[in-house]
Amino acid sequence: MSNFRVRSLLAPLAVVLVACGGTTPPPSDPGAAAAAAAPGGSALLTPAGSAGSKKAERRKSAAWAPCHQSYKLDPSADLATSADQMAKGCADTTRMHLIDSFKGNQAASNAPQSFHFKAQANHCYRAYAAAAATIQDLDLLMKDSTGAVAGEDSTDDPTPVVLEDGAVCFSSDDDATLVVSIGAGSGAYATEVWGD
Repeated sequence: MSNFRVRSLLAPLAVVLVACGGTTPPPSDPGAAAAAAAPGGSALLTPAGSAGSKKAERRKSAAWAPCHQSYKLDPSADLATSADQMAKGCADTTRMHLIDSFKGNQAASNAPQSFHFKAQANHCYRAYAAAAATIQDLDLLMKDSTGAVAGEDSTDDPTPVVLEDGAVCFSSDDDATLVVSIGAGSGAYATEVWGD
């Protein structure tokens, strides 16, 4: 019996199973099945193209955004603690761990500050930041070693994440950079880079 005929016979059964509370049949694509079974949160992300980097690509999932969107910055808390709490609030979803952390102080009129971290091939990274109450818009960029943008935050607020709904995944070992700039205001900030 051909694969096409088997699939057409099983399709109505799958509808009945789902409608009756059964489980969805496994994907027919072996690669999708392997990705779904793979450990680590990055296996749940889907390719979303490149921001310009030839060494890294964005991978996204709508399920990754809520952990950051629900975070509320406590203006009285230490900024490093705040950035860490934000990242830890997403850890169950992303299955990532802390790679590096950085602190800085700057104003919108200052040049962006850059912090370097080692990216590994076939690993994904996410950056979190928390800014003082005197900063209304803190901006993050993740760049590869050529200076090409690999990802950026998509919000105008004091608690940006790269990526809001995913991570930046490198295809080769690289000396990556987290670039921090101020869109509005001035003051101190703290950042953390997490990876899988």
